[in-house]
Amino acid sequence: MPAMTSKPARSLWLVLSMLMAAAPLVHAQALDTSGLRLDKVVLVMRHGVRPATDTAELQTWSAKPWPTFAVADGQLTAHGYRATVLLGQWQRDYLKGQGLFTANGCPSADQVYLQASPAARTRATGKALLEGMFPGCTVPVHHGVASQDQLFHPSENGLGALDPQQAEQAILAAMGGSPQAAQKRYGPALLRMQQLVGVPHTCDQPKGCVLSEQPWGLKEKGSTVKLSGPLSMGASMAETIRMQYAEGLPLSQVAFGHARNAAQVAGLMELRSAKYALTQHVPYIARRGASQLLHQVLLALDETGPAVAGGPPSTPWLAYVGHDGNIAQLRTLLGFDWNIAQYPRNDAAPGGTLLFERWLDPRNGQRFVSVAYVAQSLDQLRQLSHQAPYRVQFTGPDGKALMPLATFEQTMGARIDSTATQPQAYADD
Repeated sequence: MPAMTSKPARSLWLVLSMLMAAAPLVHAQALDTSGLRLDKVVLVMRHGVRPATDTAELQTWSAKPWPTFAVADGQLTAHGYRATVLLGQWQRDYLKGQGLFTANGCPSADQVYLQASPAARTRATGKALLEGMFPGCTVPVHHGVASQDQLFHPSENGLGALDPQQAEQAILAAMGGSPQAAQKRYGPALLRMQQLVGVPHTCDQPKGCVLSEQPWGLKEKGSTVKLSGPLSMGASMAETIRMQYAEGLPLSQVAFGHARNAAQVAGLMELRSAKYALTQHVPYIARRGASQLLHQVLLALDETGPAVAGGPPSTPWLAYVGHDGNIAQLRTLLGFDWNIAQYPRNDAAPGGTLLFERWLDPRNGQRFVSVAYVAQSLDQLRQLSHQAPYRVQFTGPDGKALMPLATFEQTMGARIDSTATQPQAYADD
């Protein structure tokens, strides 16, 4: 007789099966660049695979023990490092094929530049990317100081601070008018997560340790407005489960044995998507938080000579390595929606990259811009696949993937909040 499964476990398995992602598995979308030459690349990348940033906090709300990773909380894993190296190898081959890099030797300082967020995981991701692109070469990873970083964390460090009342109104509108409206919409997903992790047997929380019963609300924290209540914790649980799968942990440990493939992992990501829909994808918050970074990207795409004061280095290849919030806010400012592999819609995947390419028509000197989102799928990350990553093209207002540089600059420049920008220093602090 086969082993019997409890009713809650059977119900959870049924829900996961029903939620298996149906997003198309599109590897690449054609970009017609006939007669054009690639002469500039600017990318904004999220760090690679990491554990939870606070496993102890996850455990506070869980009856089951969360599996451990081989590195400390929040750090890039060795597996994540190798996956990023593979992404760098693909990018090098792609750029050589386009003629941006022609030699096999090490690049000079005036050819490549990488600026990372001060966090250790982003700096390690930058190092892995450069190792894949330029094996055996010494290419520096530049970064600032966390308390002064106004490129990747501007709102927290005095640039683009939020107006609390305006931020609260914007988040409430995204919620549907009230925290209770959001609770009604996302409550079922929270209950599914609660069923997955269980309720702790002992509890020292003042309002109890049943996550799904915690009140929903908002709170001011410094110069930001954040969600209070269970959604953020549920989102962290979902992201940690995704990282478990990407890291290659045994399936018996991924979601405590309840997510056996990438589609079922994606089915548990609703709370994370909800958190971003109510925060980083809110236009007011995104505009305040991403204007500095988008402004630097536009300056980089515009320059054809020496670097301008307060702008980025004048190199054919320029990389920014940051966080999912950077990707999410830029996505919102760009108006770029994507479905990639089996990730949720508009998800910022580990190692996922916004790729800005400038193309030159040598016949008349006209320049164009293409924008794409590039990411390895969960199975590519888990298996350390050498396959090319998935790519989704952004189409401009005219529905075309290639936009005249001037048009792109005018359109995107109008979306920048100039009061949330300032000259950017690139020397290491």
